Amino acid sequence: MYKILFVYLVFSIHVFSQKYQPDQILINGKQYDYRFHHLEQYFNYYPEKRIVPNKDSTIFHRNYIAYYEIYENELFLRDIQIKDDYNKLKSVRDKFSFSKEERILLRWVNGVVHIGIGVDDFSKDSLRPSNDNNLFFEIQRGKVKRKLNFGKEEMRIFKKFQWNKFRNTEEYSLLYQKLYDHGLERSEIDVHIFNNVFYYSKRIFLQK
Repeated sequence: MYKILFVYLVFSIHVFSQKYQPDQILINGKQYDYRFHHLEQYFNYYPEKRIVPNKDSTIFHRNYIAYYEIYENELFLRDIQIKDDYNKLKSVRDKFSFSKEERILLRWVNGVVHIGIGVDDFSKDSLRPSNDNNLFFEIQRGKVKRKLNFGKEEMRIFKKFQWNKFRNTEEYSLLYQKLYDHGLERSEIDVHIFNNVFYYSKRIFLQK
C-alpha cells in the first residue's frame, strides 16, 4: 500500500509539467481514455514482473499503455503495448500472461472507477478533465457491483457527496495519517483527497 500511495502522490501532485498518456478502456465497443492504472498496483506488488522499467516510479513514465475492457459486468485486460525502436506500438501482453484468452479477468481490482464518455474539458484541470457524460463503476474482485451515469453538474454534486461520506470513515483517518507521515502538509491533504476521492473511497456511498 505504501508504494502504491507514493506512486499516486507523485502522479497527482508533481506532474503538470510532463506529458501524460492515459491507458484505454473498451465499453460497449467504444474506446475511451482511462486514468486508473491497475497494472501499476500489480507491478508494485511484484516488481520482478514489471514488463518495462520506469525511471522514476511515476505513472507518467510507466512506458506502456494498458488496454482494458468492461465486458459482461467484469473488468478485463485486453492488451499491453510499448513503443518499439521505430516509435510504433507493439503488443507485449505475452510477457504479462501466457493466457491465449482474448480477455484476462483482473480479480485483484477493487474500487470506484470513473470514465468520461463525452467531451473532455481540460480548461480547469490539466490532469482531471471534466466531462458532460460520466460513467462510474464500483468494482469488487474484478466484478462490477454498481454502475452510475452522471452529467457534468450531477458529477460535481456526486463528488461532493462522496467526499462528505468518505471523510467520516476510518479509511479516511488512516489515509490522512499516511499522507501526513509521507510528508504532505496538513493544508494540502484534504485538497488532495477530495481531488482523488473516487480513487481512494473504494465504494459508492450513494444509496441504491
